[in-house]
Order: sequence, then C-alpha cells, then structure tokens
Amino acid sequence: MDKTSFETRVISVFHNLKYNFFKELQRGETLKRMPPSQYAAFLALGALGGLGAFVINQSSFADKEVITELEKLGSLCDLVGIRVSGIVQLVLFVHSDDLTDEAMIGKCQLIRNQLNSLKKFSMRIGWTKMPVFASVFCIFGNSEKTFHFRQSVQANCKHHTFLSKYYVLPWGVDLSAKSVWAHKGWPPAQFKSADLEAKLFS
Repeated sequence: MDKTSFETRVISVFHNLKYNFFKELQRGETLKRMPPSQYAAFLALGALGGLGAFVINQSSFADKEVITELEKLGSLCDLVGIRVSGIVQLVLFVHSDDLTDEAMIGKCQLIRNQLNSLKKFSMRIGWTKMPVFASVFCIFGNSEKTFHFRQSVQANCKHHTFLSKYYVLPWGVDLSAKSVWAHKGWPPAQFKSADLEAKLFS
C-alpha cells in the first residue's frame, strides 16, 4: 500500500470514529462536537456521583479557532485529525522513513508543546479541564526501520504529565508488513492494535 492509499484509508477509518481532519475543516466542513445527549449524560453522571456542587461546562469556541491550532500541528505532521468530545483527542500521522531518530523524538516534543493551546477546547469539570491526547502514528515503508523505531526510539517519543493532563502517545505503522503497534505503559492505548490493523489493511 502506498502513502496516498494509506492516508485515504486512515481518513475513512477515523471518520467512523467521529474524527475530523484538518484539510476537511479548511475546506469548510463543520467540526463534529459532543451531542447534547452526551453532555446531558455527563451532567446526570456528575449528579449521581455527588458532583452536583461542581460546574460541568463544555468549552465554547468557533471552528476557526480549532483550525488555527491544527494548522500549527500540520507543520509537524502529514495528516492531522481531531475529535472533541469533552476530551480532546488527536490522531497525527508522520511519514518517518526519512527522519533520523533525533528528528522523530524532537517532533514529538514539539507536538507536546503545542498541546497547551488545545486544552481550551476540552470540557471543564469543577476546577480542572479534561485531558488532551495526541496519538502520533509514525509510518514506515521499511520493516528494518520499523523494528529500529520500536526497539530504540518509540519510548523516547512518549510524553505524559499526570497533573497537566497532556499525553503524546507514539504508535508505529509498518506498511510493508501491514502491522500497527501501540506504545507501552501508562496511559492505556486509546485504540486496539489488532482492530486498527484489520481496518487499515483489510
């Protein structure tokens, strides 16, 4: 599968998971937001859990604000997707065959730095904001480079800060072997590797 075909498949798979992609938003598509029914469920659960005294608020923002922030990530990634559902979830795809180890590690650090400005799109519960997750998919056409990334680089691309709730979670994708694998450790992967493999390469 070539890069163009893979990106087309990625967009289709993550559309089904309620993600928007930066280029689509640029063309005027509307950002998918949390349905009122889901927000009402948050409020009901908060009341049942004794959080009635706390304020549970969705953030108010325009699509163009999201586009502005995604444009910054677009300078670091080949494909940028976002889902805003209380939590901000990003899927970022980087063609990595020509990148050095240092370049991949540095790119993930720059992505981490950009997450600060995306937290304003997450839901507030009391005095805290919900987290921002960035799943970074490093894509390889060469299995040897894939193996090296998995053994020596992937762990160094991961960033997680419990108190500030920013997470950069590196994934690997081997186009030649049609395989996908997640990062290790905390927090748990947001997707199942086997499930993504089946959907991306079937």
